[in-house]
Amino acid sequence: MDIADRPEIAPELRLVPHAFRRTFGRPAQGVWYAPGVLNLLGGAVKVHAKWGAIVAGDKRDDGKLELVSVNRPTERALLPSDDVPAWAAGLSATGGATLMCSVDLPQGSGLSASEALGAAVGLALRDLAGTPDVRDEGNLHPPQVDEGSLHRFLVVDTRVRREERQVARPFGYDGGDLGAALTEYHRAQEPDPEQDAVVEAALAAGASGASMLIDSPGRPAVALVDADLVPAVKKAITKAVEIPPRYLTIVPGTLSSFSLG
Repeated sequence: MDIADRPEIAPELRLVPHAFRRTFGRPAQGVWYAPGVLNLLGGAVKVHAKWGAIVAGDKRDDGKLELVSVNRPTERALLPSDDVPAWAAGLSATGGATLMCSVDLPQGSGLSASEALGAAVGLALRDLAGTPDVRDEGNLHPPQVDEGSLHRFLVVDTRVRREERQVARPFGYDGGDLGAALTEYHRAQEPDPEQDAVVEAALAAGASGASMLIDSPGRPAVALVDADLVPAVKKAITKAVEIPPRYLTIVPGTLSSFSLG
């Protein structure tokens, strides 16, 4: 049975292979998912979110990577090429495939949409090429926050986008108090007016810690907040900035990526 028609698969996973079949007139060989990544402290701590990237497709014999986006169907990419849409920038053709892609995270919102897409494409290329499943998760360090705690990560997409890339200054993290480390990390970075306003408002409203997130072209931020304080912190941040932000709330913990062939 075509993956798009399998009722036991979650609807959001069936949607992308359905779009692939509608676009190319044939069923996809598989569908792959990778979560968005909350890169805290410049990537020293990575937290996976339930939002992410999904790709569906099949193998090509010419070694080229064709990418079509559910979100931007008219912007197709054929790699290798010098003419690549912004949403596909940074992806490389390491094996032939035609892939339909869906990313439910705005680029620059704080959850590394491009990283999630790159991971999902990588899973697809690996499986379609029959490469053994070898993964390096040595840089995935769950934060020192009890998964059963009442803390939440409040991700703030300021909706500000700038061409200038932010570069994180070096920061050491020894696994201690995460809230304090977030604030210390923020103080060590180049100032940014929107991110500074979010951090100061969050701290004043009772957040345990807050910092900017490096996710160009956006200027997002994150706060570690007690669950019962989330509404108050959101209200304080919204009042402190000119453009009403978008918010995502993440329960501490990590989710692994998976593939479905």
